[in-house]
Amino acid sequence: MTYLALSVADAIKGEFRIGATYYLVVHKAYITIHGRDNKVLFQFLPDLPFIQSSYGQDQIIAGDGGVFKITETEDGPSNTTVAQTVDTVVTSNNDTGLQLTGTLTFADDRSVGYSFHLQELSSKQLDFSIQLDIAQDNNKDHHRILFSFESNANEDFYGFGEQFSYSTLKGQKVPIFVREQGIGRGEEPVTSILNDPSGVFGDFAGGDSFTTYCSVPQFLSTDNRGLVLKNSEYASFNLQKDDRVTVRLNATLLEGRFFQGNDLLDLVSEYTLYSGRMHRLPDWISDGAVVGIQGGTEKVRKIIQQLQHYKTPIAAVWLQDWCGKRLQKTPNGVEFKRLWWNWESDDTLYPDWSTFVNDELKSQNIRVLSYVNTFLANVEKKQSYRNNYFLEAESHGYLVKDPSSKSKHQTLIISSGTDFEAGILDLTNPDAVIWFKSIVKQHIYDAGVSGMMTDFGEYLPYHSDKVSLHSGISSEVYHNRYPQEWAKLHSELVHEIGLENEAVCFYRAGYTRTPGYINLMWAGDQNVAWDEHDGIKSAVTGMLSGGFSGFSITHSDIGGYTTISAAPLLELVRSKELLFRWMELSAFTAVFRTHEGIIPELNAQFYDDQESLAYFAYCAKLYASLSPYRKKLIQEAHAKGWPLMRHLVFYYPHDPIVRQISYSQYLLGDSLLVAPMLTPSVSHVKVYLPKEEGVTWRHVWSNQSFTPTGQDIHVASPFQRPAVFIKEPRQDGGLLDEFIAFTAQQDSV
Repeated sequence: MTYLALSVADAIKGEFRIGATYYLVVHKAYITIHGRDNKVLFQFLPDLPFIQSSYGQDQIIAGDGGVFKITETEDGPSNTTVAQTVDTVVTSNNDTGLQLTGTLTFADDRSVGYSFHLQELSSKQLDFSIQLDIAQDNNKDHHRILFSFESNANEDFYGFGEQFSYSTLKGQKVPIFVREQGIGRGEEPVTSILNDPSGVFGDFAGGDSFTTYCSVPQFLSTDNRGLVLKNSEYASFNLQKDDRVTVRLNATLLEGRFFQGNDLLDLVSEYTLYSGRMHRLPDWISDGAVVGIQGGTEKVRKIIQQLQHYKTPIAAVWLQDWCGKRLQKTPNGVEFKRLWWNWESDDTLYPDWSTFVNDELKSQNIRVLSYVNTFLANVEKKQSYRNNYFLEAESHGYLVKDPSSKSKHQTLIISSGTDFEAGILDLTNPDAVIWFKSIVKQHIYDAGVSGMMTDFGEYLPYHSDKVSLHSGISSEVYHNRYPQEWAKLHSELVHEIGLENEAVCFYRAGYTRTPGYINLMWAGDQNVAWDEHDGIKSAVTGMLSGGFSGFSITHSDIGGYTTISAAPLLELVRSKELLFRWMELSAFTAVFRTHEGIIPELNAQFYDDQESLAYFAYCAKLYASLSPYRKKLIQEAHAKGWPLMRHLVFYYPHDPIVRQISYSQYLLGDSLLVAPMLTPSVSHVKVYLPKEEGVTWRHVWSNQSFTPTGQDIHVASPFQRPAVFIKEPRQDGGLLDEFIAFTAQQDSV
């Protein structure tokens, strides 16, 4: 037997109810699942198995710096079932549930039993699970599930977490794996240089189109349906064929949920009932810039004074080097500084930390944000320190272990670059969580700090022969969950100390249920570049993608982060033009926050000269003018799960041009259309206006109104005049009045 086949027992053909809304129809050659208004929610392909099993280990190799390379075992006739029977259909749970059972058969006639269970949760949500009975096949040590259902050429798919290369994922195969997103991700020559195993940067550090910190086994589609897996094992979604979707999961139990909705916004609301909805940001952060500065107390004072000279609205300073910095060298000898991962204030850079935070900055209504991550570094070589939390954690068994290690404590040591090693906090150990919370509370919150960048979460190795966790859970199951549990730790802490309405913690790594624990996401480390793979354009694509997966409140590093000085091989440094355009973009996101980049002295900075300081002040004021409107959107995100930055497909799902938009334009809420300038040395942008009756889009700078008829328009976008349009008749309830007044004032200057 080498052909694919589905066989349905004659005795079970017919219609079967699943609660009050859903029903399943067993046809002669296929099965359909119907939902609200008798609409087909999912249909399985005629005469083909919709459930298969395969065996064989996928190759998931970890490199330095949280990068992973994934090579899937090919699923072919030699290792994959080729036939499926459906033998029984049984109702359960007072007719709200339904279970199908049958057999999956390999080409050599070995077989595996399965059960497929469906359970109504509400009129818009249907739980499902697939369980393999591998006891029937004792000769094979690894099984996975392949679940296929029908699609069509006109169905587009969005979501899967933060995807930085594509808008719709139709036609792609999407791996679901949390990892460092890489440097380049397809942009050349940087990607090839970083991926060269014989090069100075190490193996596969460049990434590819699907490497992302925030990967979620979930989609929403233009057919007004969605799906999420509850599993955390490695999975992939194959959307390459027009007529089907195949979900591939490395487990013998697949659990998930189907969604249906009236439209894509309704689907987001339904999905976020499962994933959790992001908490509200406190009002204070919408009223000004979050100024990223490194260098110590005196430098911070000086830059604040410079900004105040230009009447810059400042919500907070973000001092990521509060814990001190150490020298690091790249493989080719370039020196730069990175943080000491020992979570106490540094006496050299910030000698009077608590006084500086509380008495000096807070007295000016400037809050302080700091930095923390999942690692602990041994600080024995640090010039001065009060505690060595790595040694303390190691002695108590609070760090992830490596069972193959010959060291005393078997501590798993990860590398984030040459001579930059650390242990990983074991979040499965309740005592470790309590201990780490106490450190963050003592050194950060008790010092008066209002939150932090809560970094990383993607480094945990995948294979259990490399990882031993306190709870005994396998790292194959826990790897993707780790950033979710990291967010949970900080959510619990701010609630325990009563700062849930004050603190801001922002994350780059995430998984399915991360949104329910956080109030701010950020797009991670982009290159200080213009490109669509790993530059400013990719930041927009990633932020819009996350909005389909519950990451509704997000922003990016102004100016990008990754800086490379490896002449003549590769140079990536930030220009003033890129910095200015990223400032403009960030005025129309959730938070306006700068980053100096990994090598600050090579990059253009907002404090370099008077022109840069003035432009920063202008963009911060532009951002602040949107505060009333933004606060309403933040509340909407918390109440409904709707993103602040919205892909146009939410409102124009049937427009084929809209479906393909990735970064060139987006909606902020439903009343502002933003077309950021993302290309150097250009003064005009092209904007597409989807057809819509009874409305116009008014360009805020020229006051020219455009009737949307499905056409492109070209508008000037010089500095200080980013292309922004207000929808009219206005529906913002006056919340854009301050923004309109600001733009009118600037236009008259």
